[in-house]
Parts: sequence; C-alpha cells; structure tokens
Amino acid sequence: MQCVVAFLSLCALPATAWAEDTPKPAPADPALTQVVDANEAIASRGTPVEISAGHVDMGPKFIDGTWTLMARDDASQTPTWRHLEDVVFRVSDKGKIAVPQGKEYSFIKADKEVWVVPQQEIANVVWLGWNTQDPNVVSKVNGGVSLIYSGHEGPGNFNVFVQAGNFAGPQLLWKSDSDKAQPIHVDLNTHTHANWVFTEPGIHLVRITAQAQLKDGTTVENSQILRFAVGNATDAQKALTAKWSKETAPEAPAKVNEPSAVDKSTSLPLIIGLAILAVALVVVVGIVLGRKATSKRQKAAADSLSQSDDRSASQQSEPEKHSEPFGVEGKETNGGSK
Repeated sequence: MQCVVAFLSLCALPATAWAEDTPKPAPADPALTQVVDANEAIASRGTPVEISAGHVDMGPKFIDGTWTLMARDDASQTPTWRHLEDVVFRVSDKGKIAVPQGKEYSFIKADKEVWVVPQQEIANVVWLGWNTQDPNVVSKVNGGVSLIYSGHEGPGNFNVFVQAGNFAGPQLLWKSDSDKAQPIHVDLNTHTHANWVFTEPGIHLVRITAQAQLKDGTTVENSQILRFAVGNATDAQKALTAKWSKETAPEAPAKVNEPSAVDKSTSLPLIIGLAILAVALVVVVGIVLGRKATSKRQKAAADSLSQSDDRSASQQSEPEKHSEPFGVEGKETNGGSK
C-alpha cells in the first residue's frame, strides 16, 4: 500500500501555515497507514451525516456488483462507507488561513484568508482525501483509476492542489475557472490527501467521476456530487438538499484507453520515436539513392578511363588527359560515402 502525503503543515497559524520552514519528524499517523477491509460497514442510503472533523476518503467500491464512488468515514473507530449524496463536509472557520505571498499561489485568486480542507490533518478540521484500497477494486481493476473533476457550483473560486515536501511548489490538480474535464490518474491500492481551497463561504457542490477499466475489458464509471458547507454559518441541511443546477454536463471525460490531459505526456516518447524513425527512413533512402548515383558516376568514369587506355595505346603524347576527371569524381564519391 502506497501513501501520498506531503509536508504541508496547515496549522491554526496565518500565512506560514502553508509550509514548514523546518520540517520536523512526526509520529506516523494511523490514518495514513490504513488497511481497508472488504467487509467494512456500509451505511444505508438515506442516512444523512455532517462530517466536520476527522479522517474521510472518497473512493470507488462495488456495491451489489455496481461500481460506486463513496465516502469512507473513519472519524470513529469503526470505518463506515457512506453514499456521497448523504454526506455534507463541513469546512469550519477553524480551517481558515491566509494565502501566502508568491506567484506560485496566484491560481487561488484570493488576497485574504481562505477556507481549506488541508493536505495534512489539523485538529477539528475535516480531513478529506481519496483512496483506491478497497480489495475488490484492487483485484478487479486493470491498471489504475481516473478521478475526473467536471465542475463546481458555489461562490468564489475552488481549487485542489498538492504541496510537495521538496520545496517544488504547489501542483494544481483541479480548478473551478475551467469547465473542461480535469482527470488525474490514481494508482491502485493508494491513499492520497490534498488541499481543497474555497475562497468564499457558502454551499459548494463539486462533481467528481471515478472511472476505470476492469480486467474483463469493461469500463466502469460513476459520478457523484460532493457537498461542502463552507464556513460556520452555512446551513448544512441546505447543502444536503442542494441540487446540481448546470443545464449541460461538462465536457465528457476521456475513455480510459485514451490518453487523458494528465497522461498525454506518456505518449510523447512514442511520437518522438515515430519522428526519429521517419527521419531515419529519409536518411536511408537518401543514402541508397546517393549510392546509386555514385555507382553510375563511377561506372561512367571507368568507361571513360577504359576509352582513355585504348586511345593511350595509339596516342602516347597525352597519357593523363582523362585521369583528372576521374580523380575529381573519386574525391566526391569518397566524401559522399563516409
């Protein structure tokens, strides 16, 4: 089981909370070394819950044989899988932090405090990530899972990014200022957390699709709406009943057997390889044609020399008359054949 967690420390401090100046060793968090069991509890559909603190992951699971994107709530001692339509994620004011200075964070588009579901857990703030650890998912999926952001409804801007611990800067995964599908690839049996950033309080709806190809060749996908009540004053009940109001669905996500926007770089070596092959073919053809032309010139020069030898027998006064052109041709041939 792999786990993706950065050194981003979002504590209840302003500005500096985005990154640690001096990372310090910390005891391993049991939530990050989790093991997902195939027989974990599944809450009945229609059991609403507000999650305002603790650990929860969204992830695919087979429910009665149907591929379903759900929430694995393990804020309590017994993990429970919940239907996302029944869940409201409360992002309280305890998760407010100031956006740090620097162009690398300009994509957040805010110059004040923002509400954050943090990449690294902080007390009394919901800690939302995703995992692909369900045993049935691991055993049935061929390759990995695509998580596809396909829209946001709510005030202000919304972004999801990860912050590496090597000072490489933020890596933007999803952004609300584009309606295009934004897929990310997730390896099987992995557990990931990121920063979910909201610039304004209120009710926020985020549409996510989990898509994969199974080992039997079939493609499965399921889209769900994640519901966020951002800010202490936002009504969770209204967030629970809020409807996705966009008349047209966002751009359809790429099929799993096609390169996604994130995975297109993997096709670059193939394109470069084909280009190199094409150039090589042109070079080979040029060499072959050049050699044929050179052979013709050599034959013509040899015939000329033969005629010169015949005439030399009767005209001894001009023994080198036709040797100079052959010498010039010989230099060009040697130079061209190297």
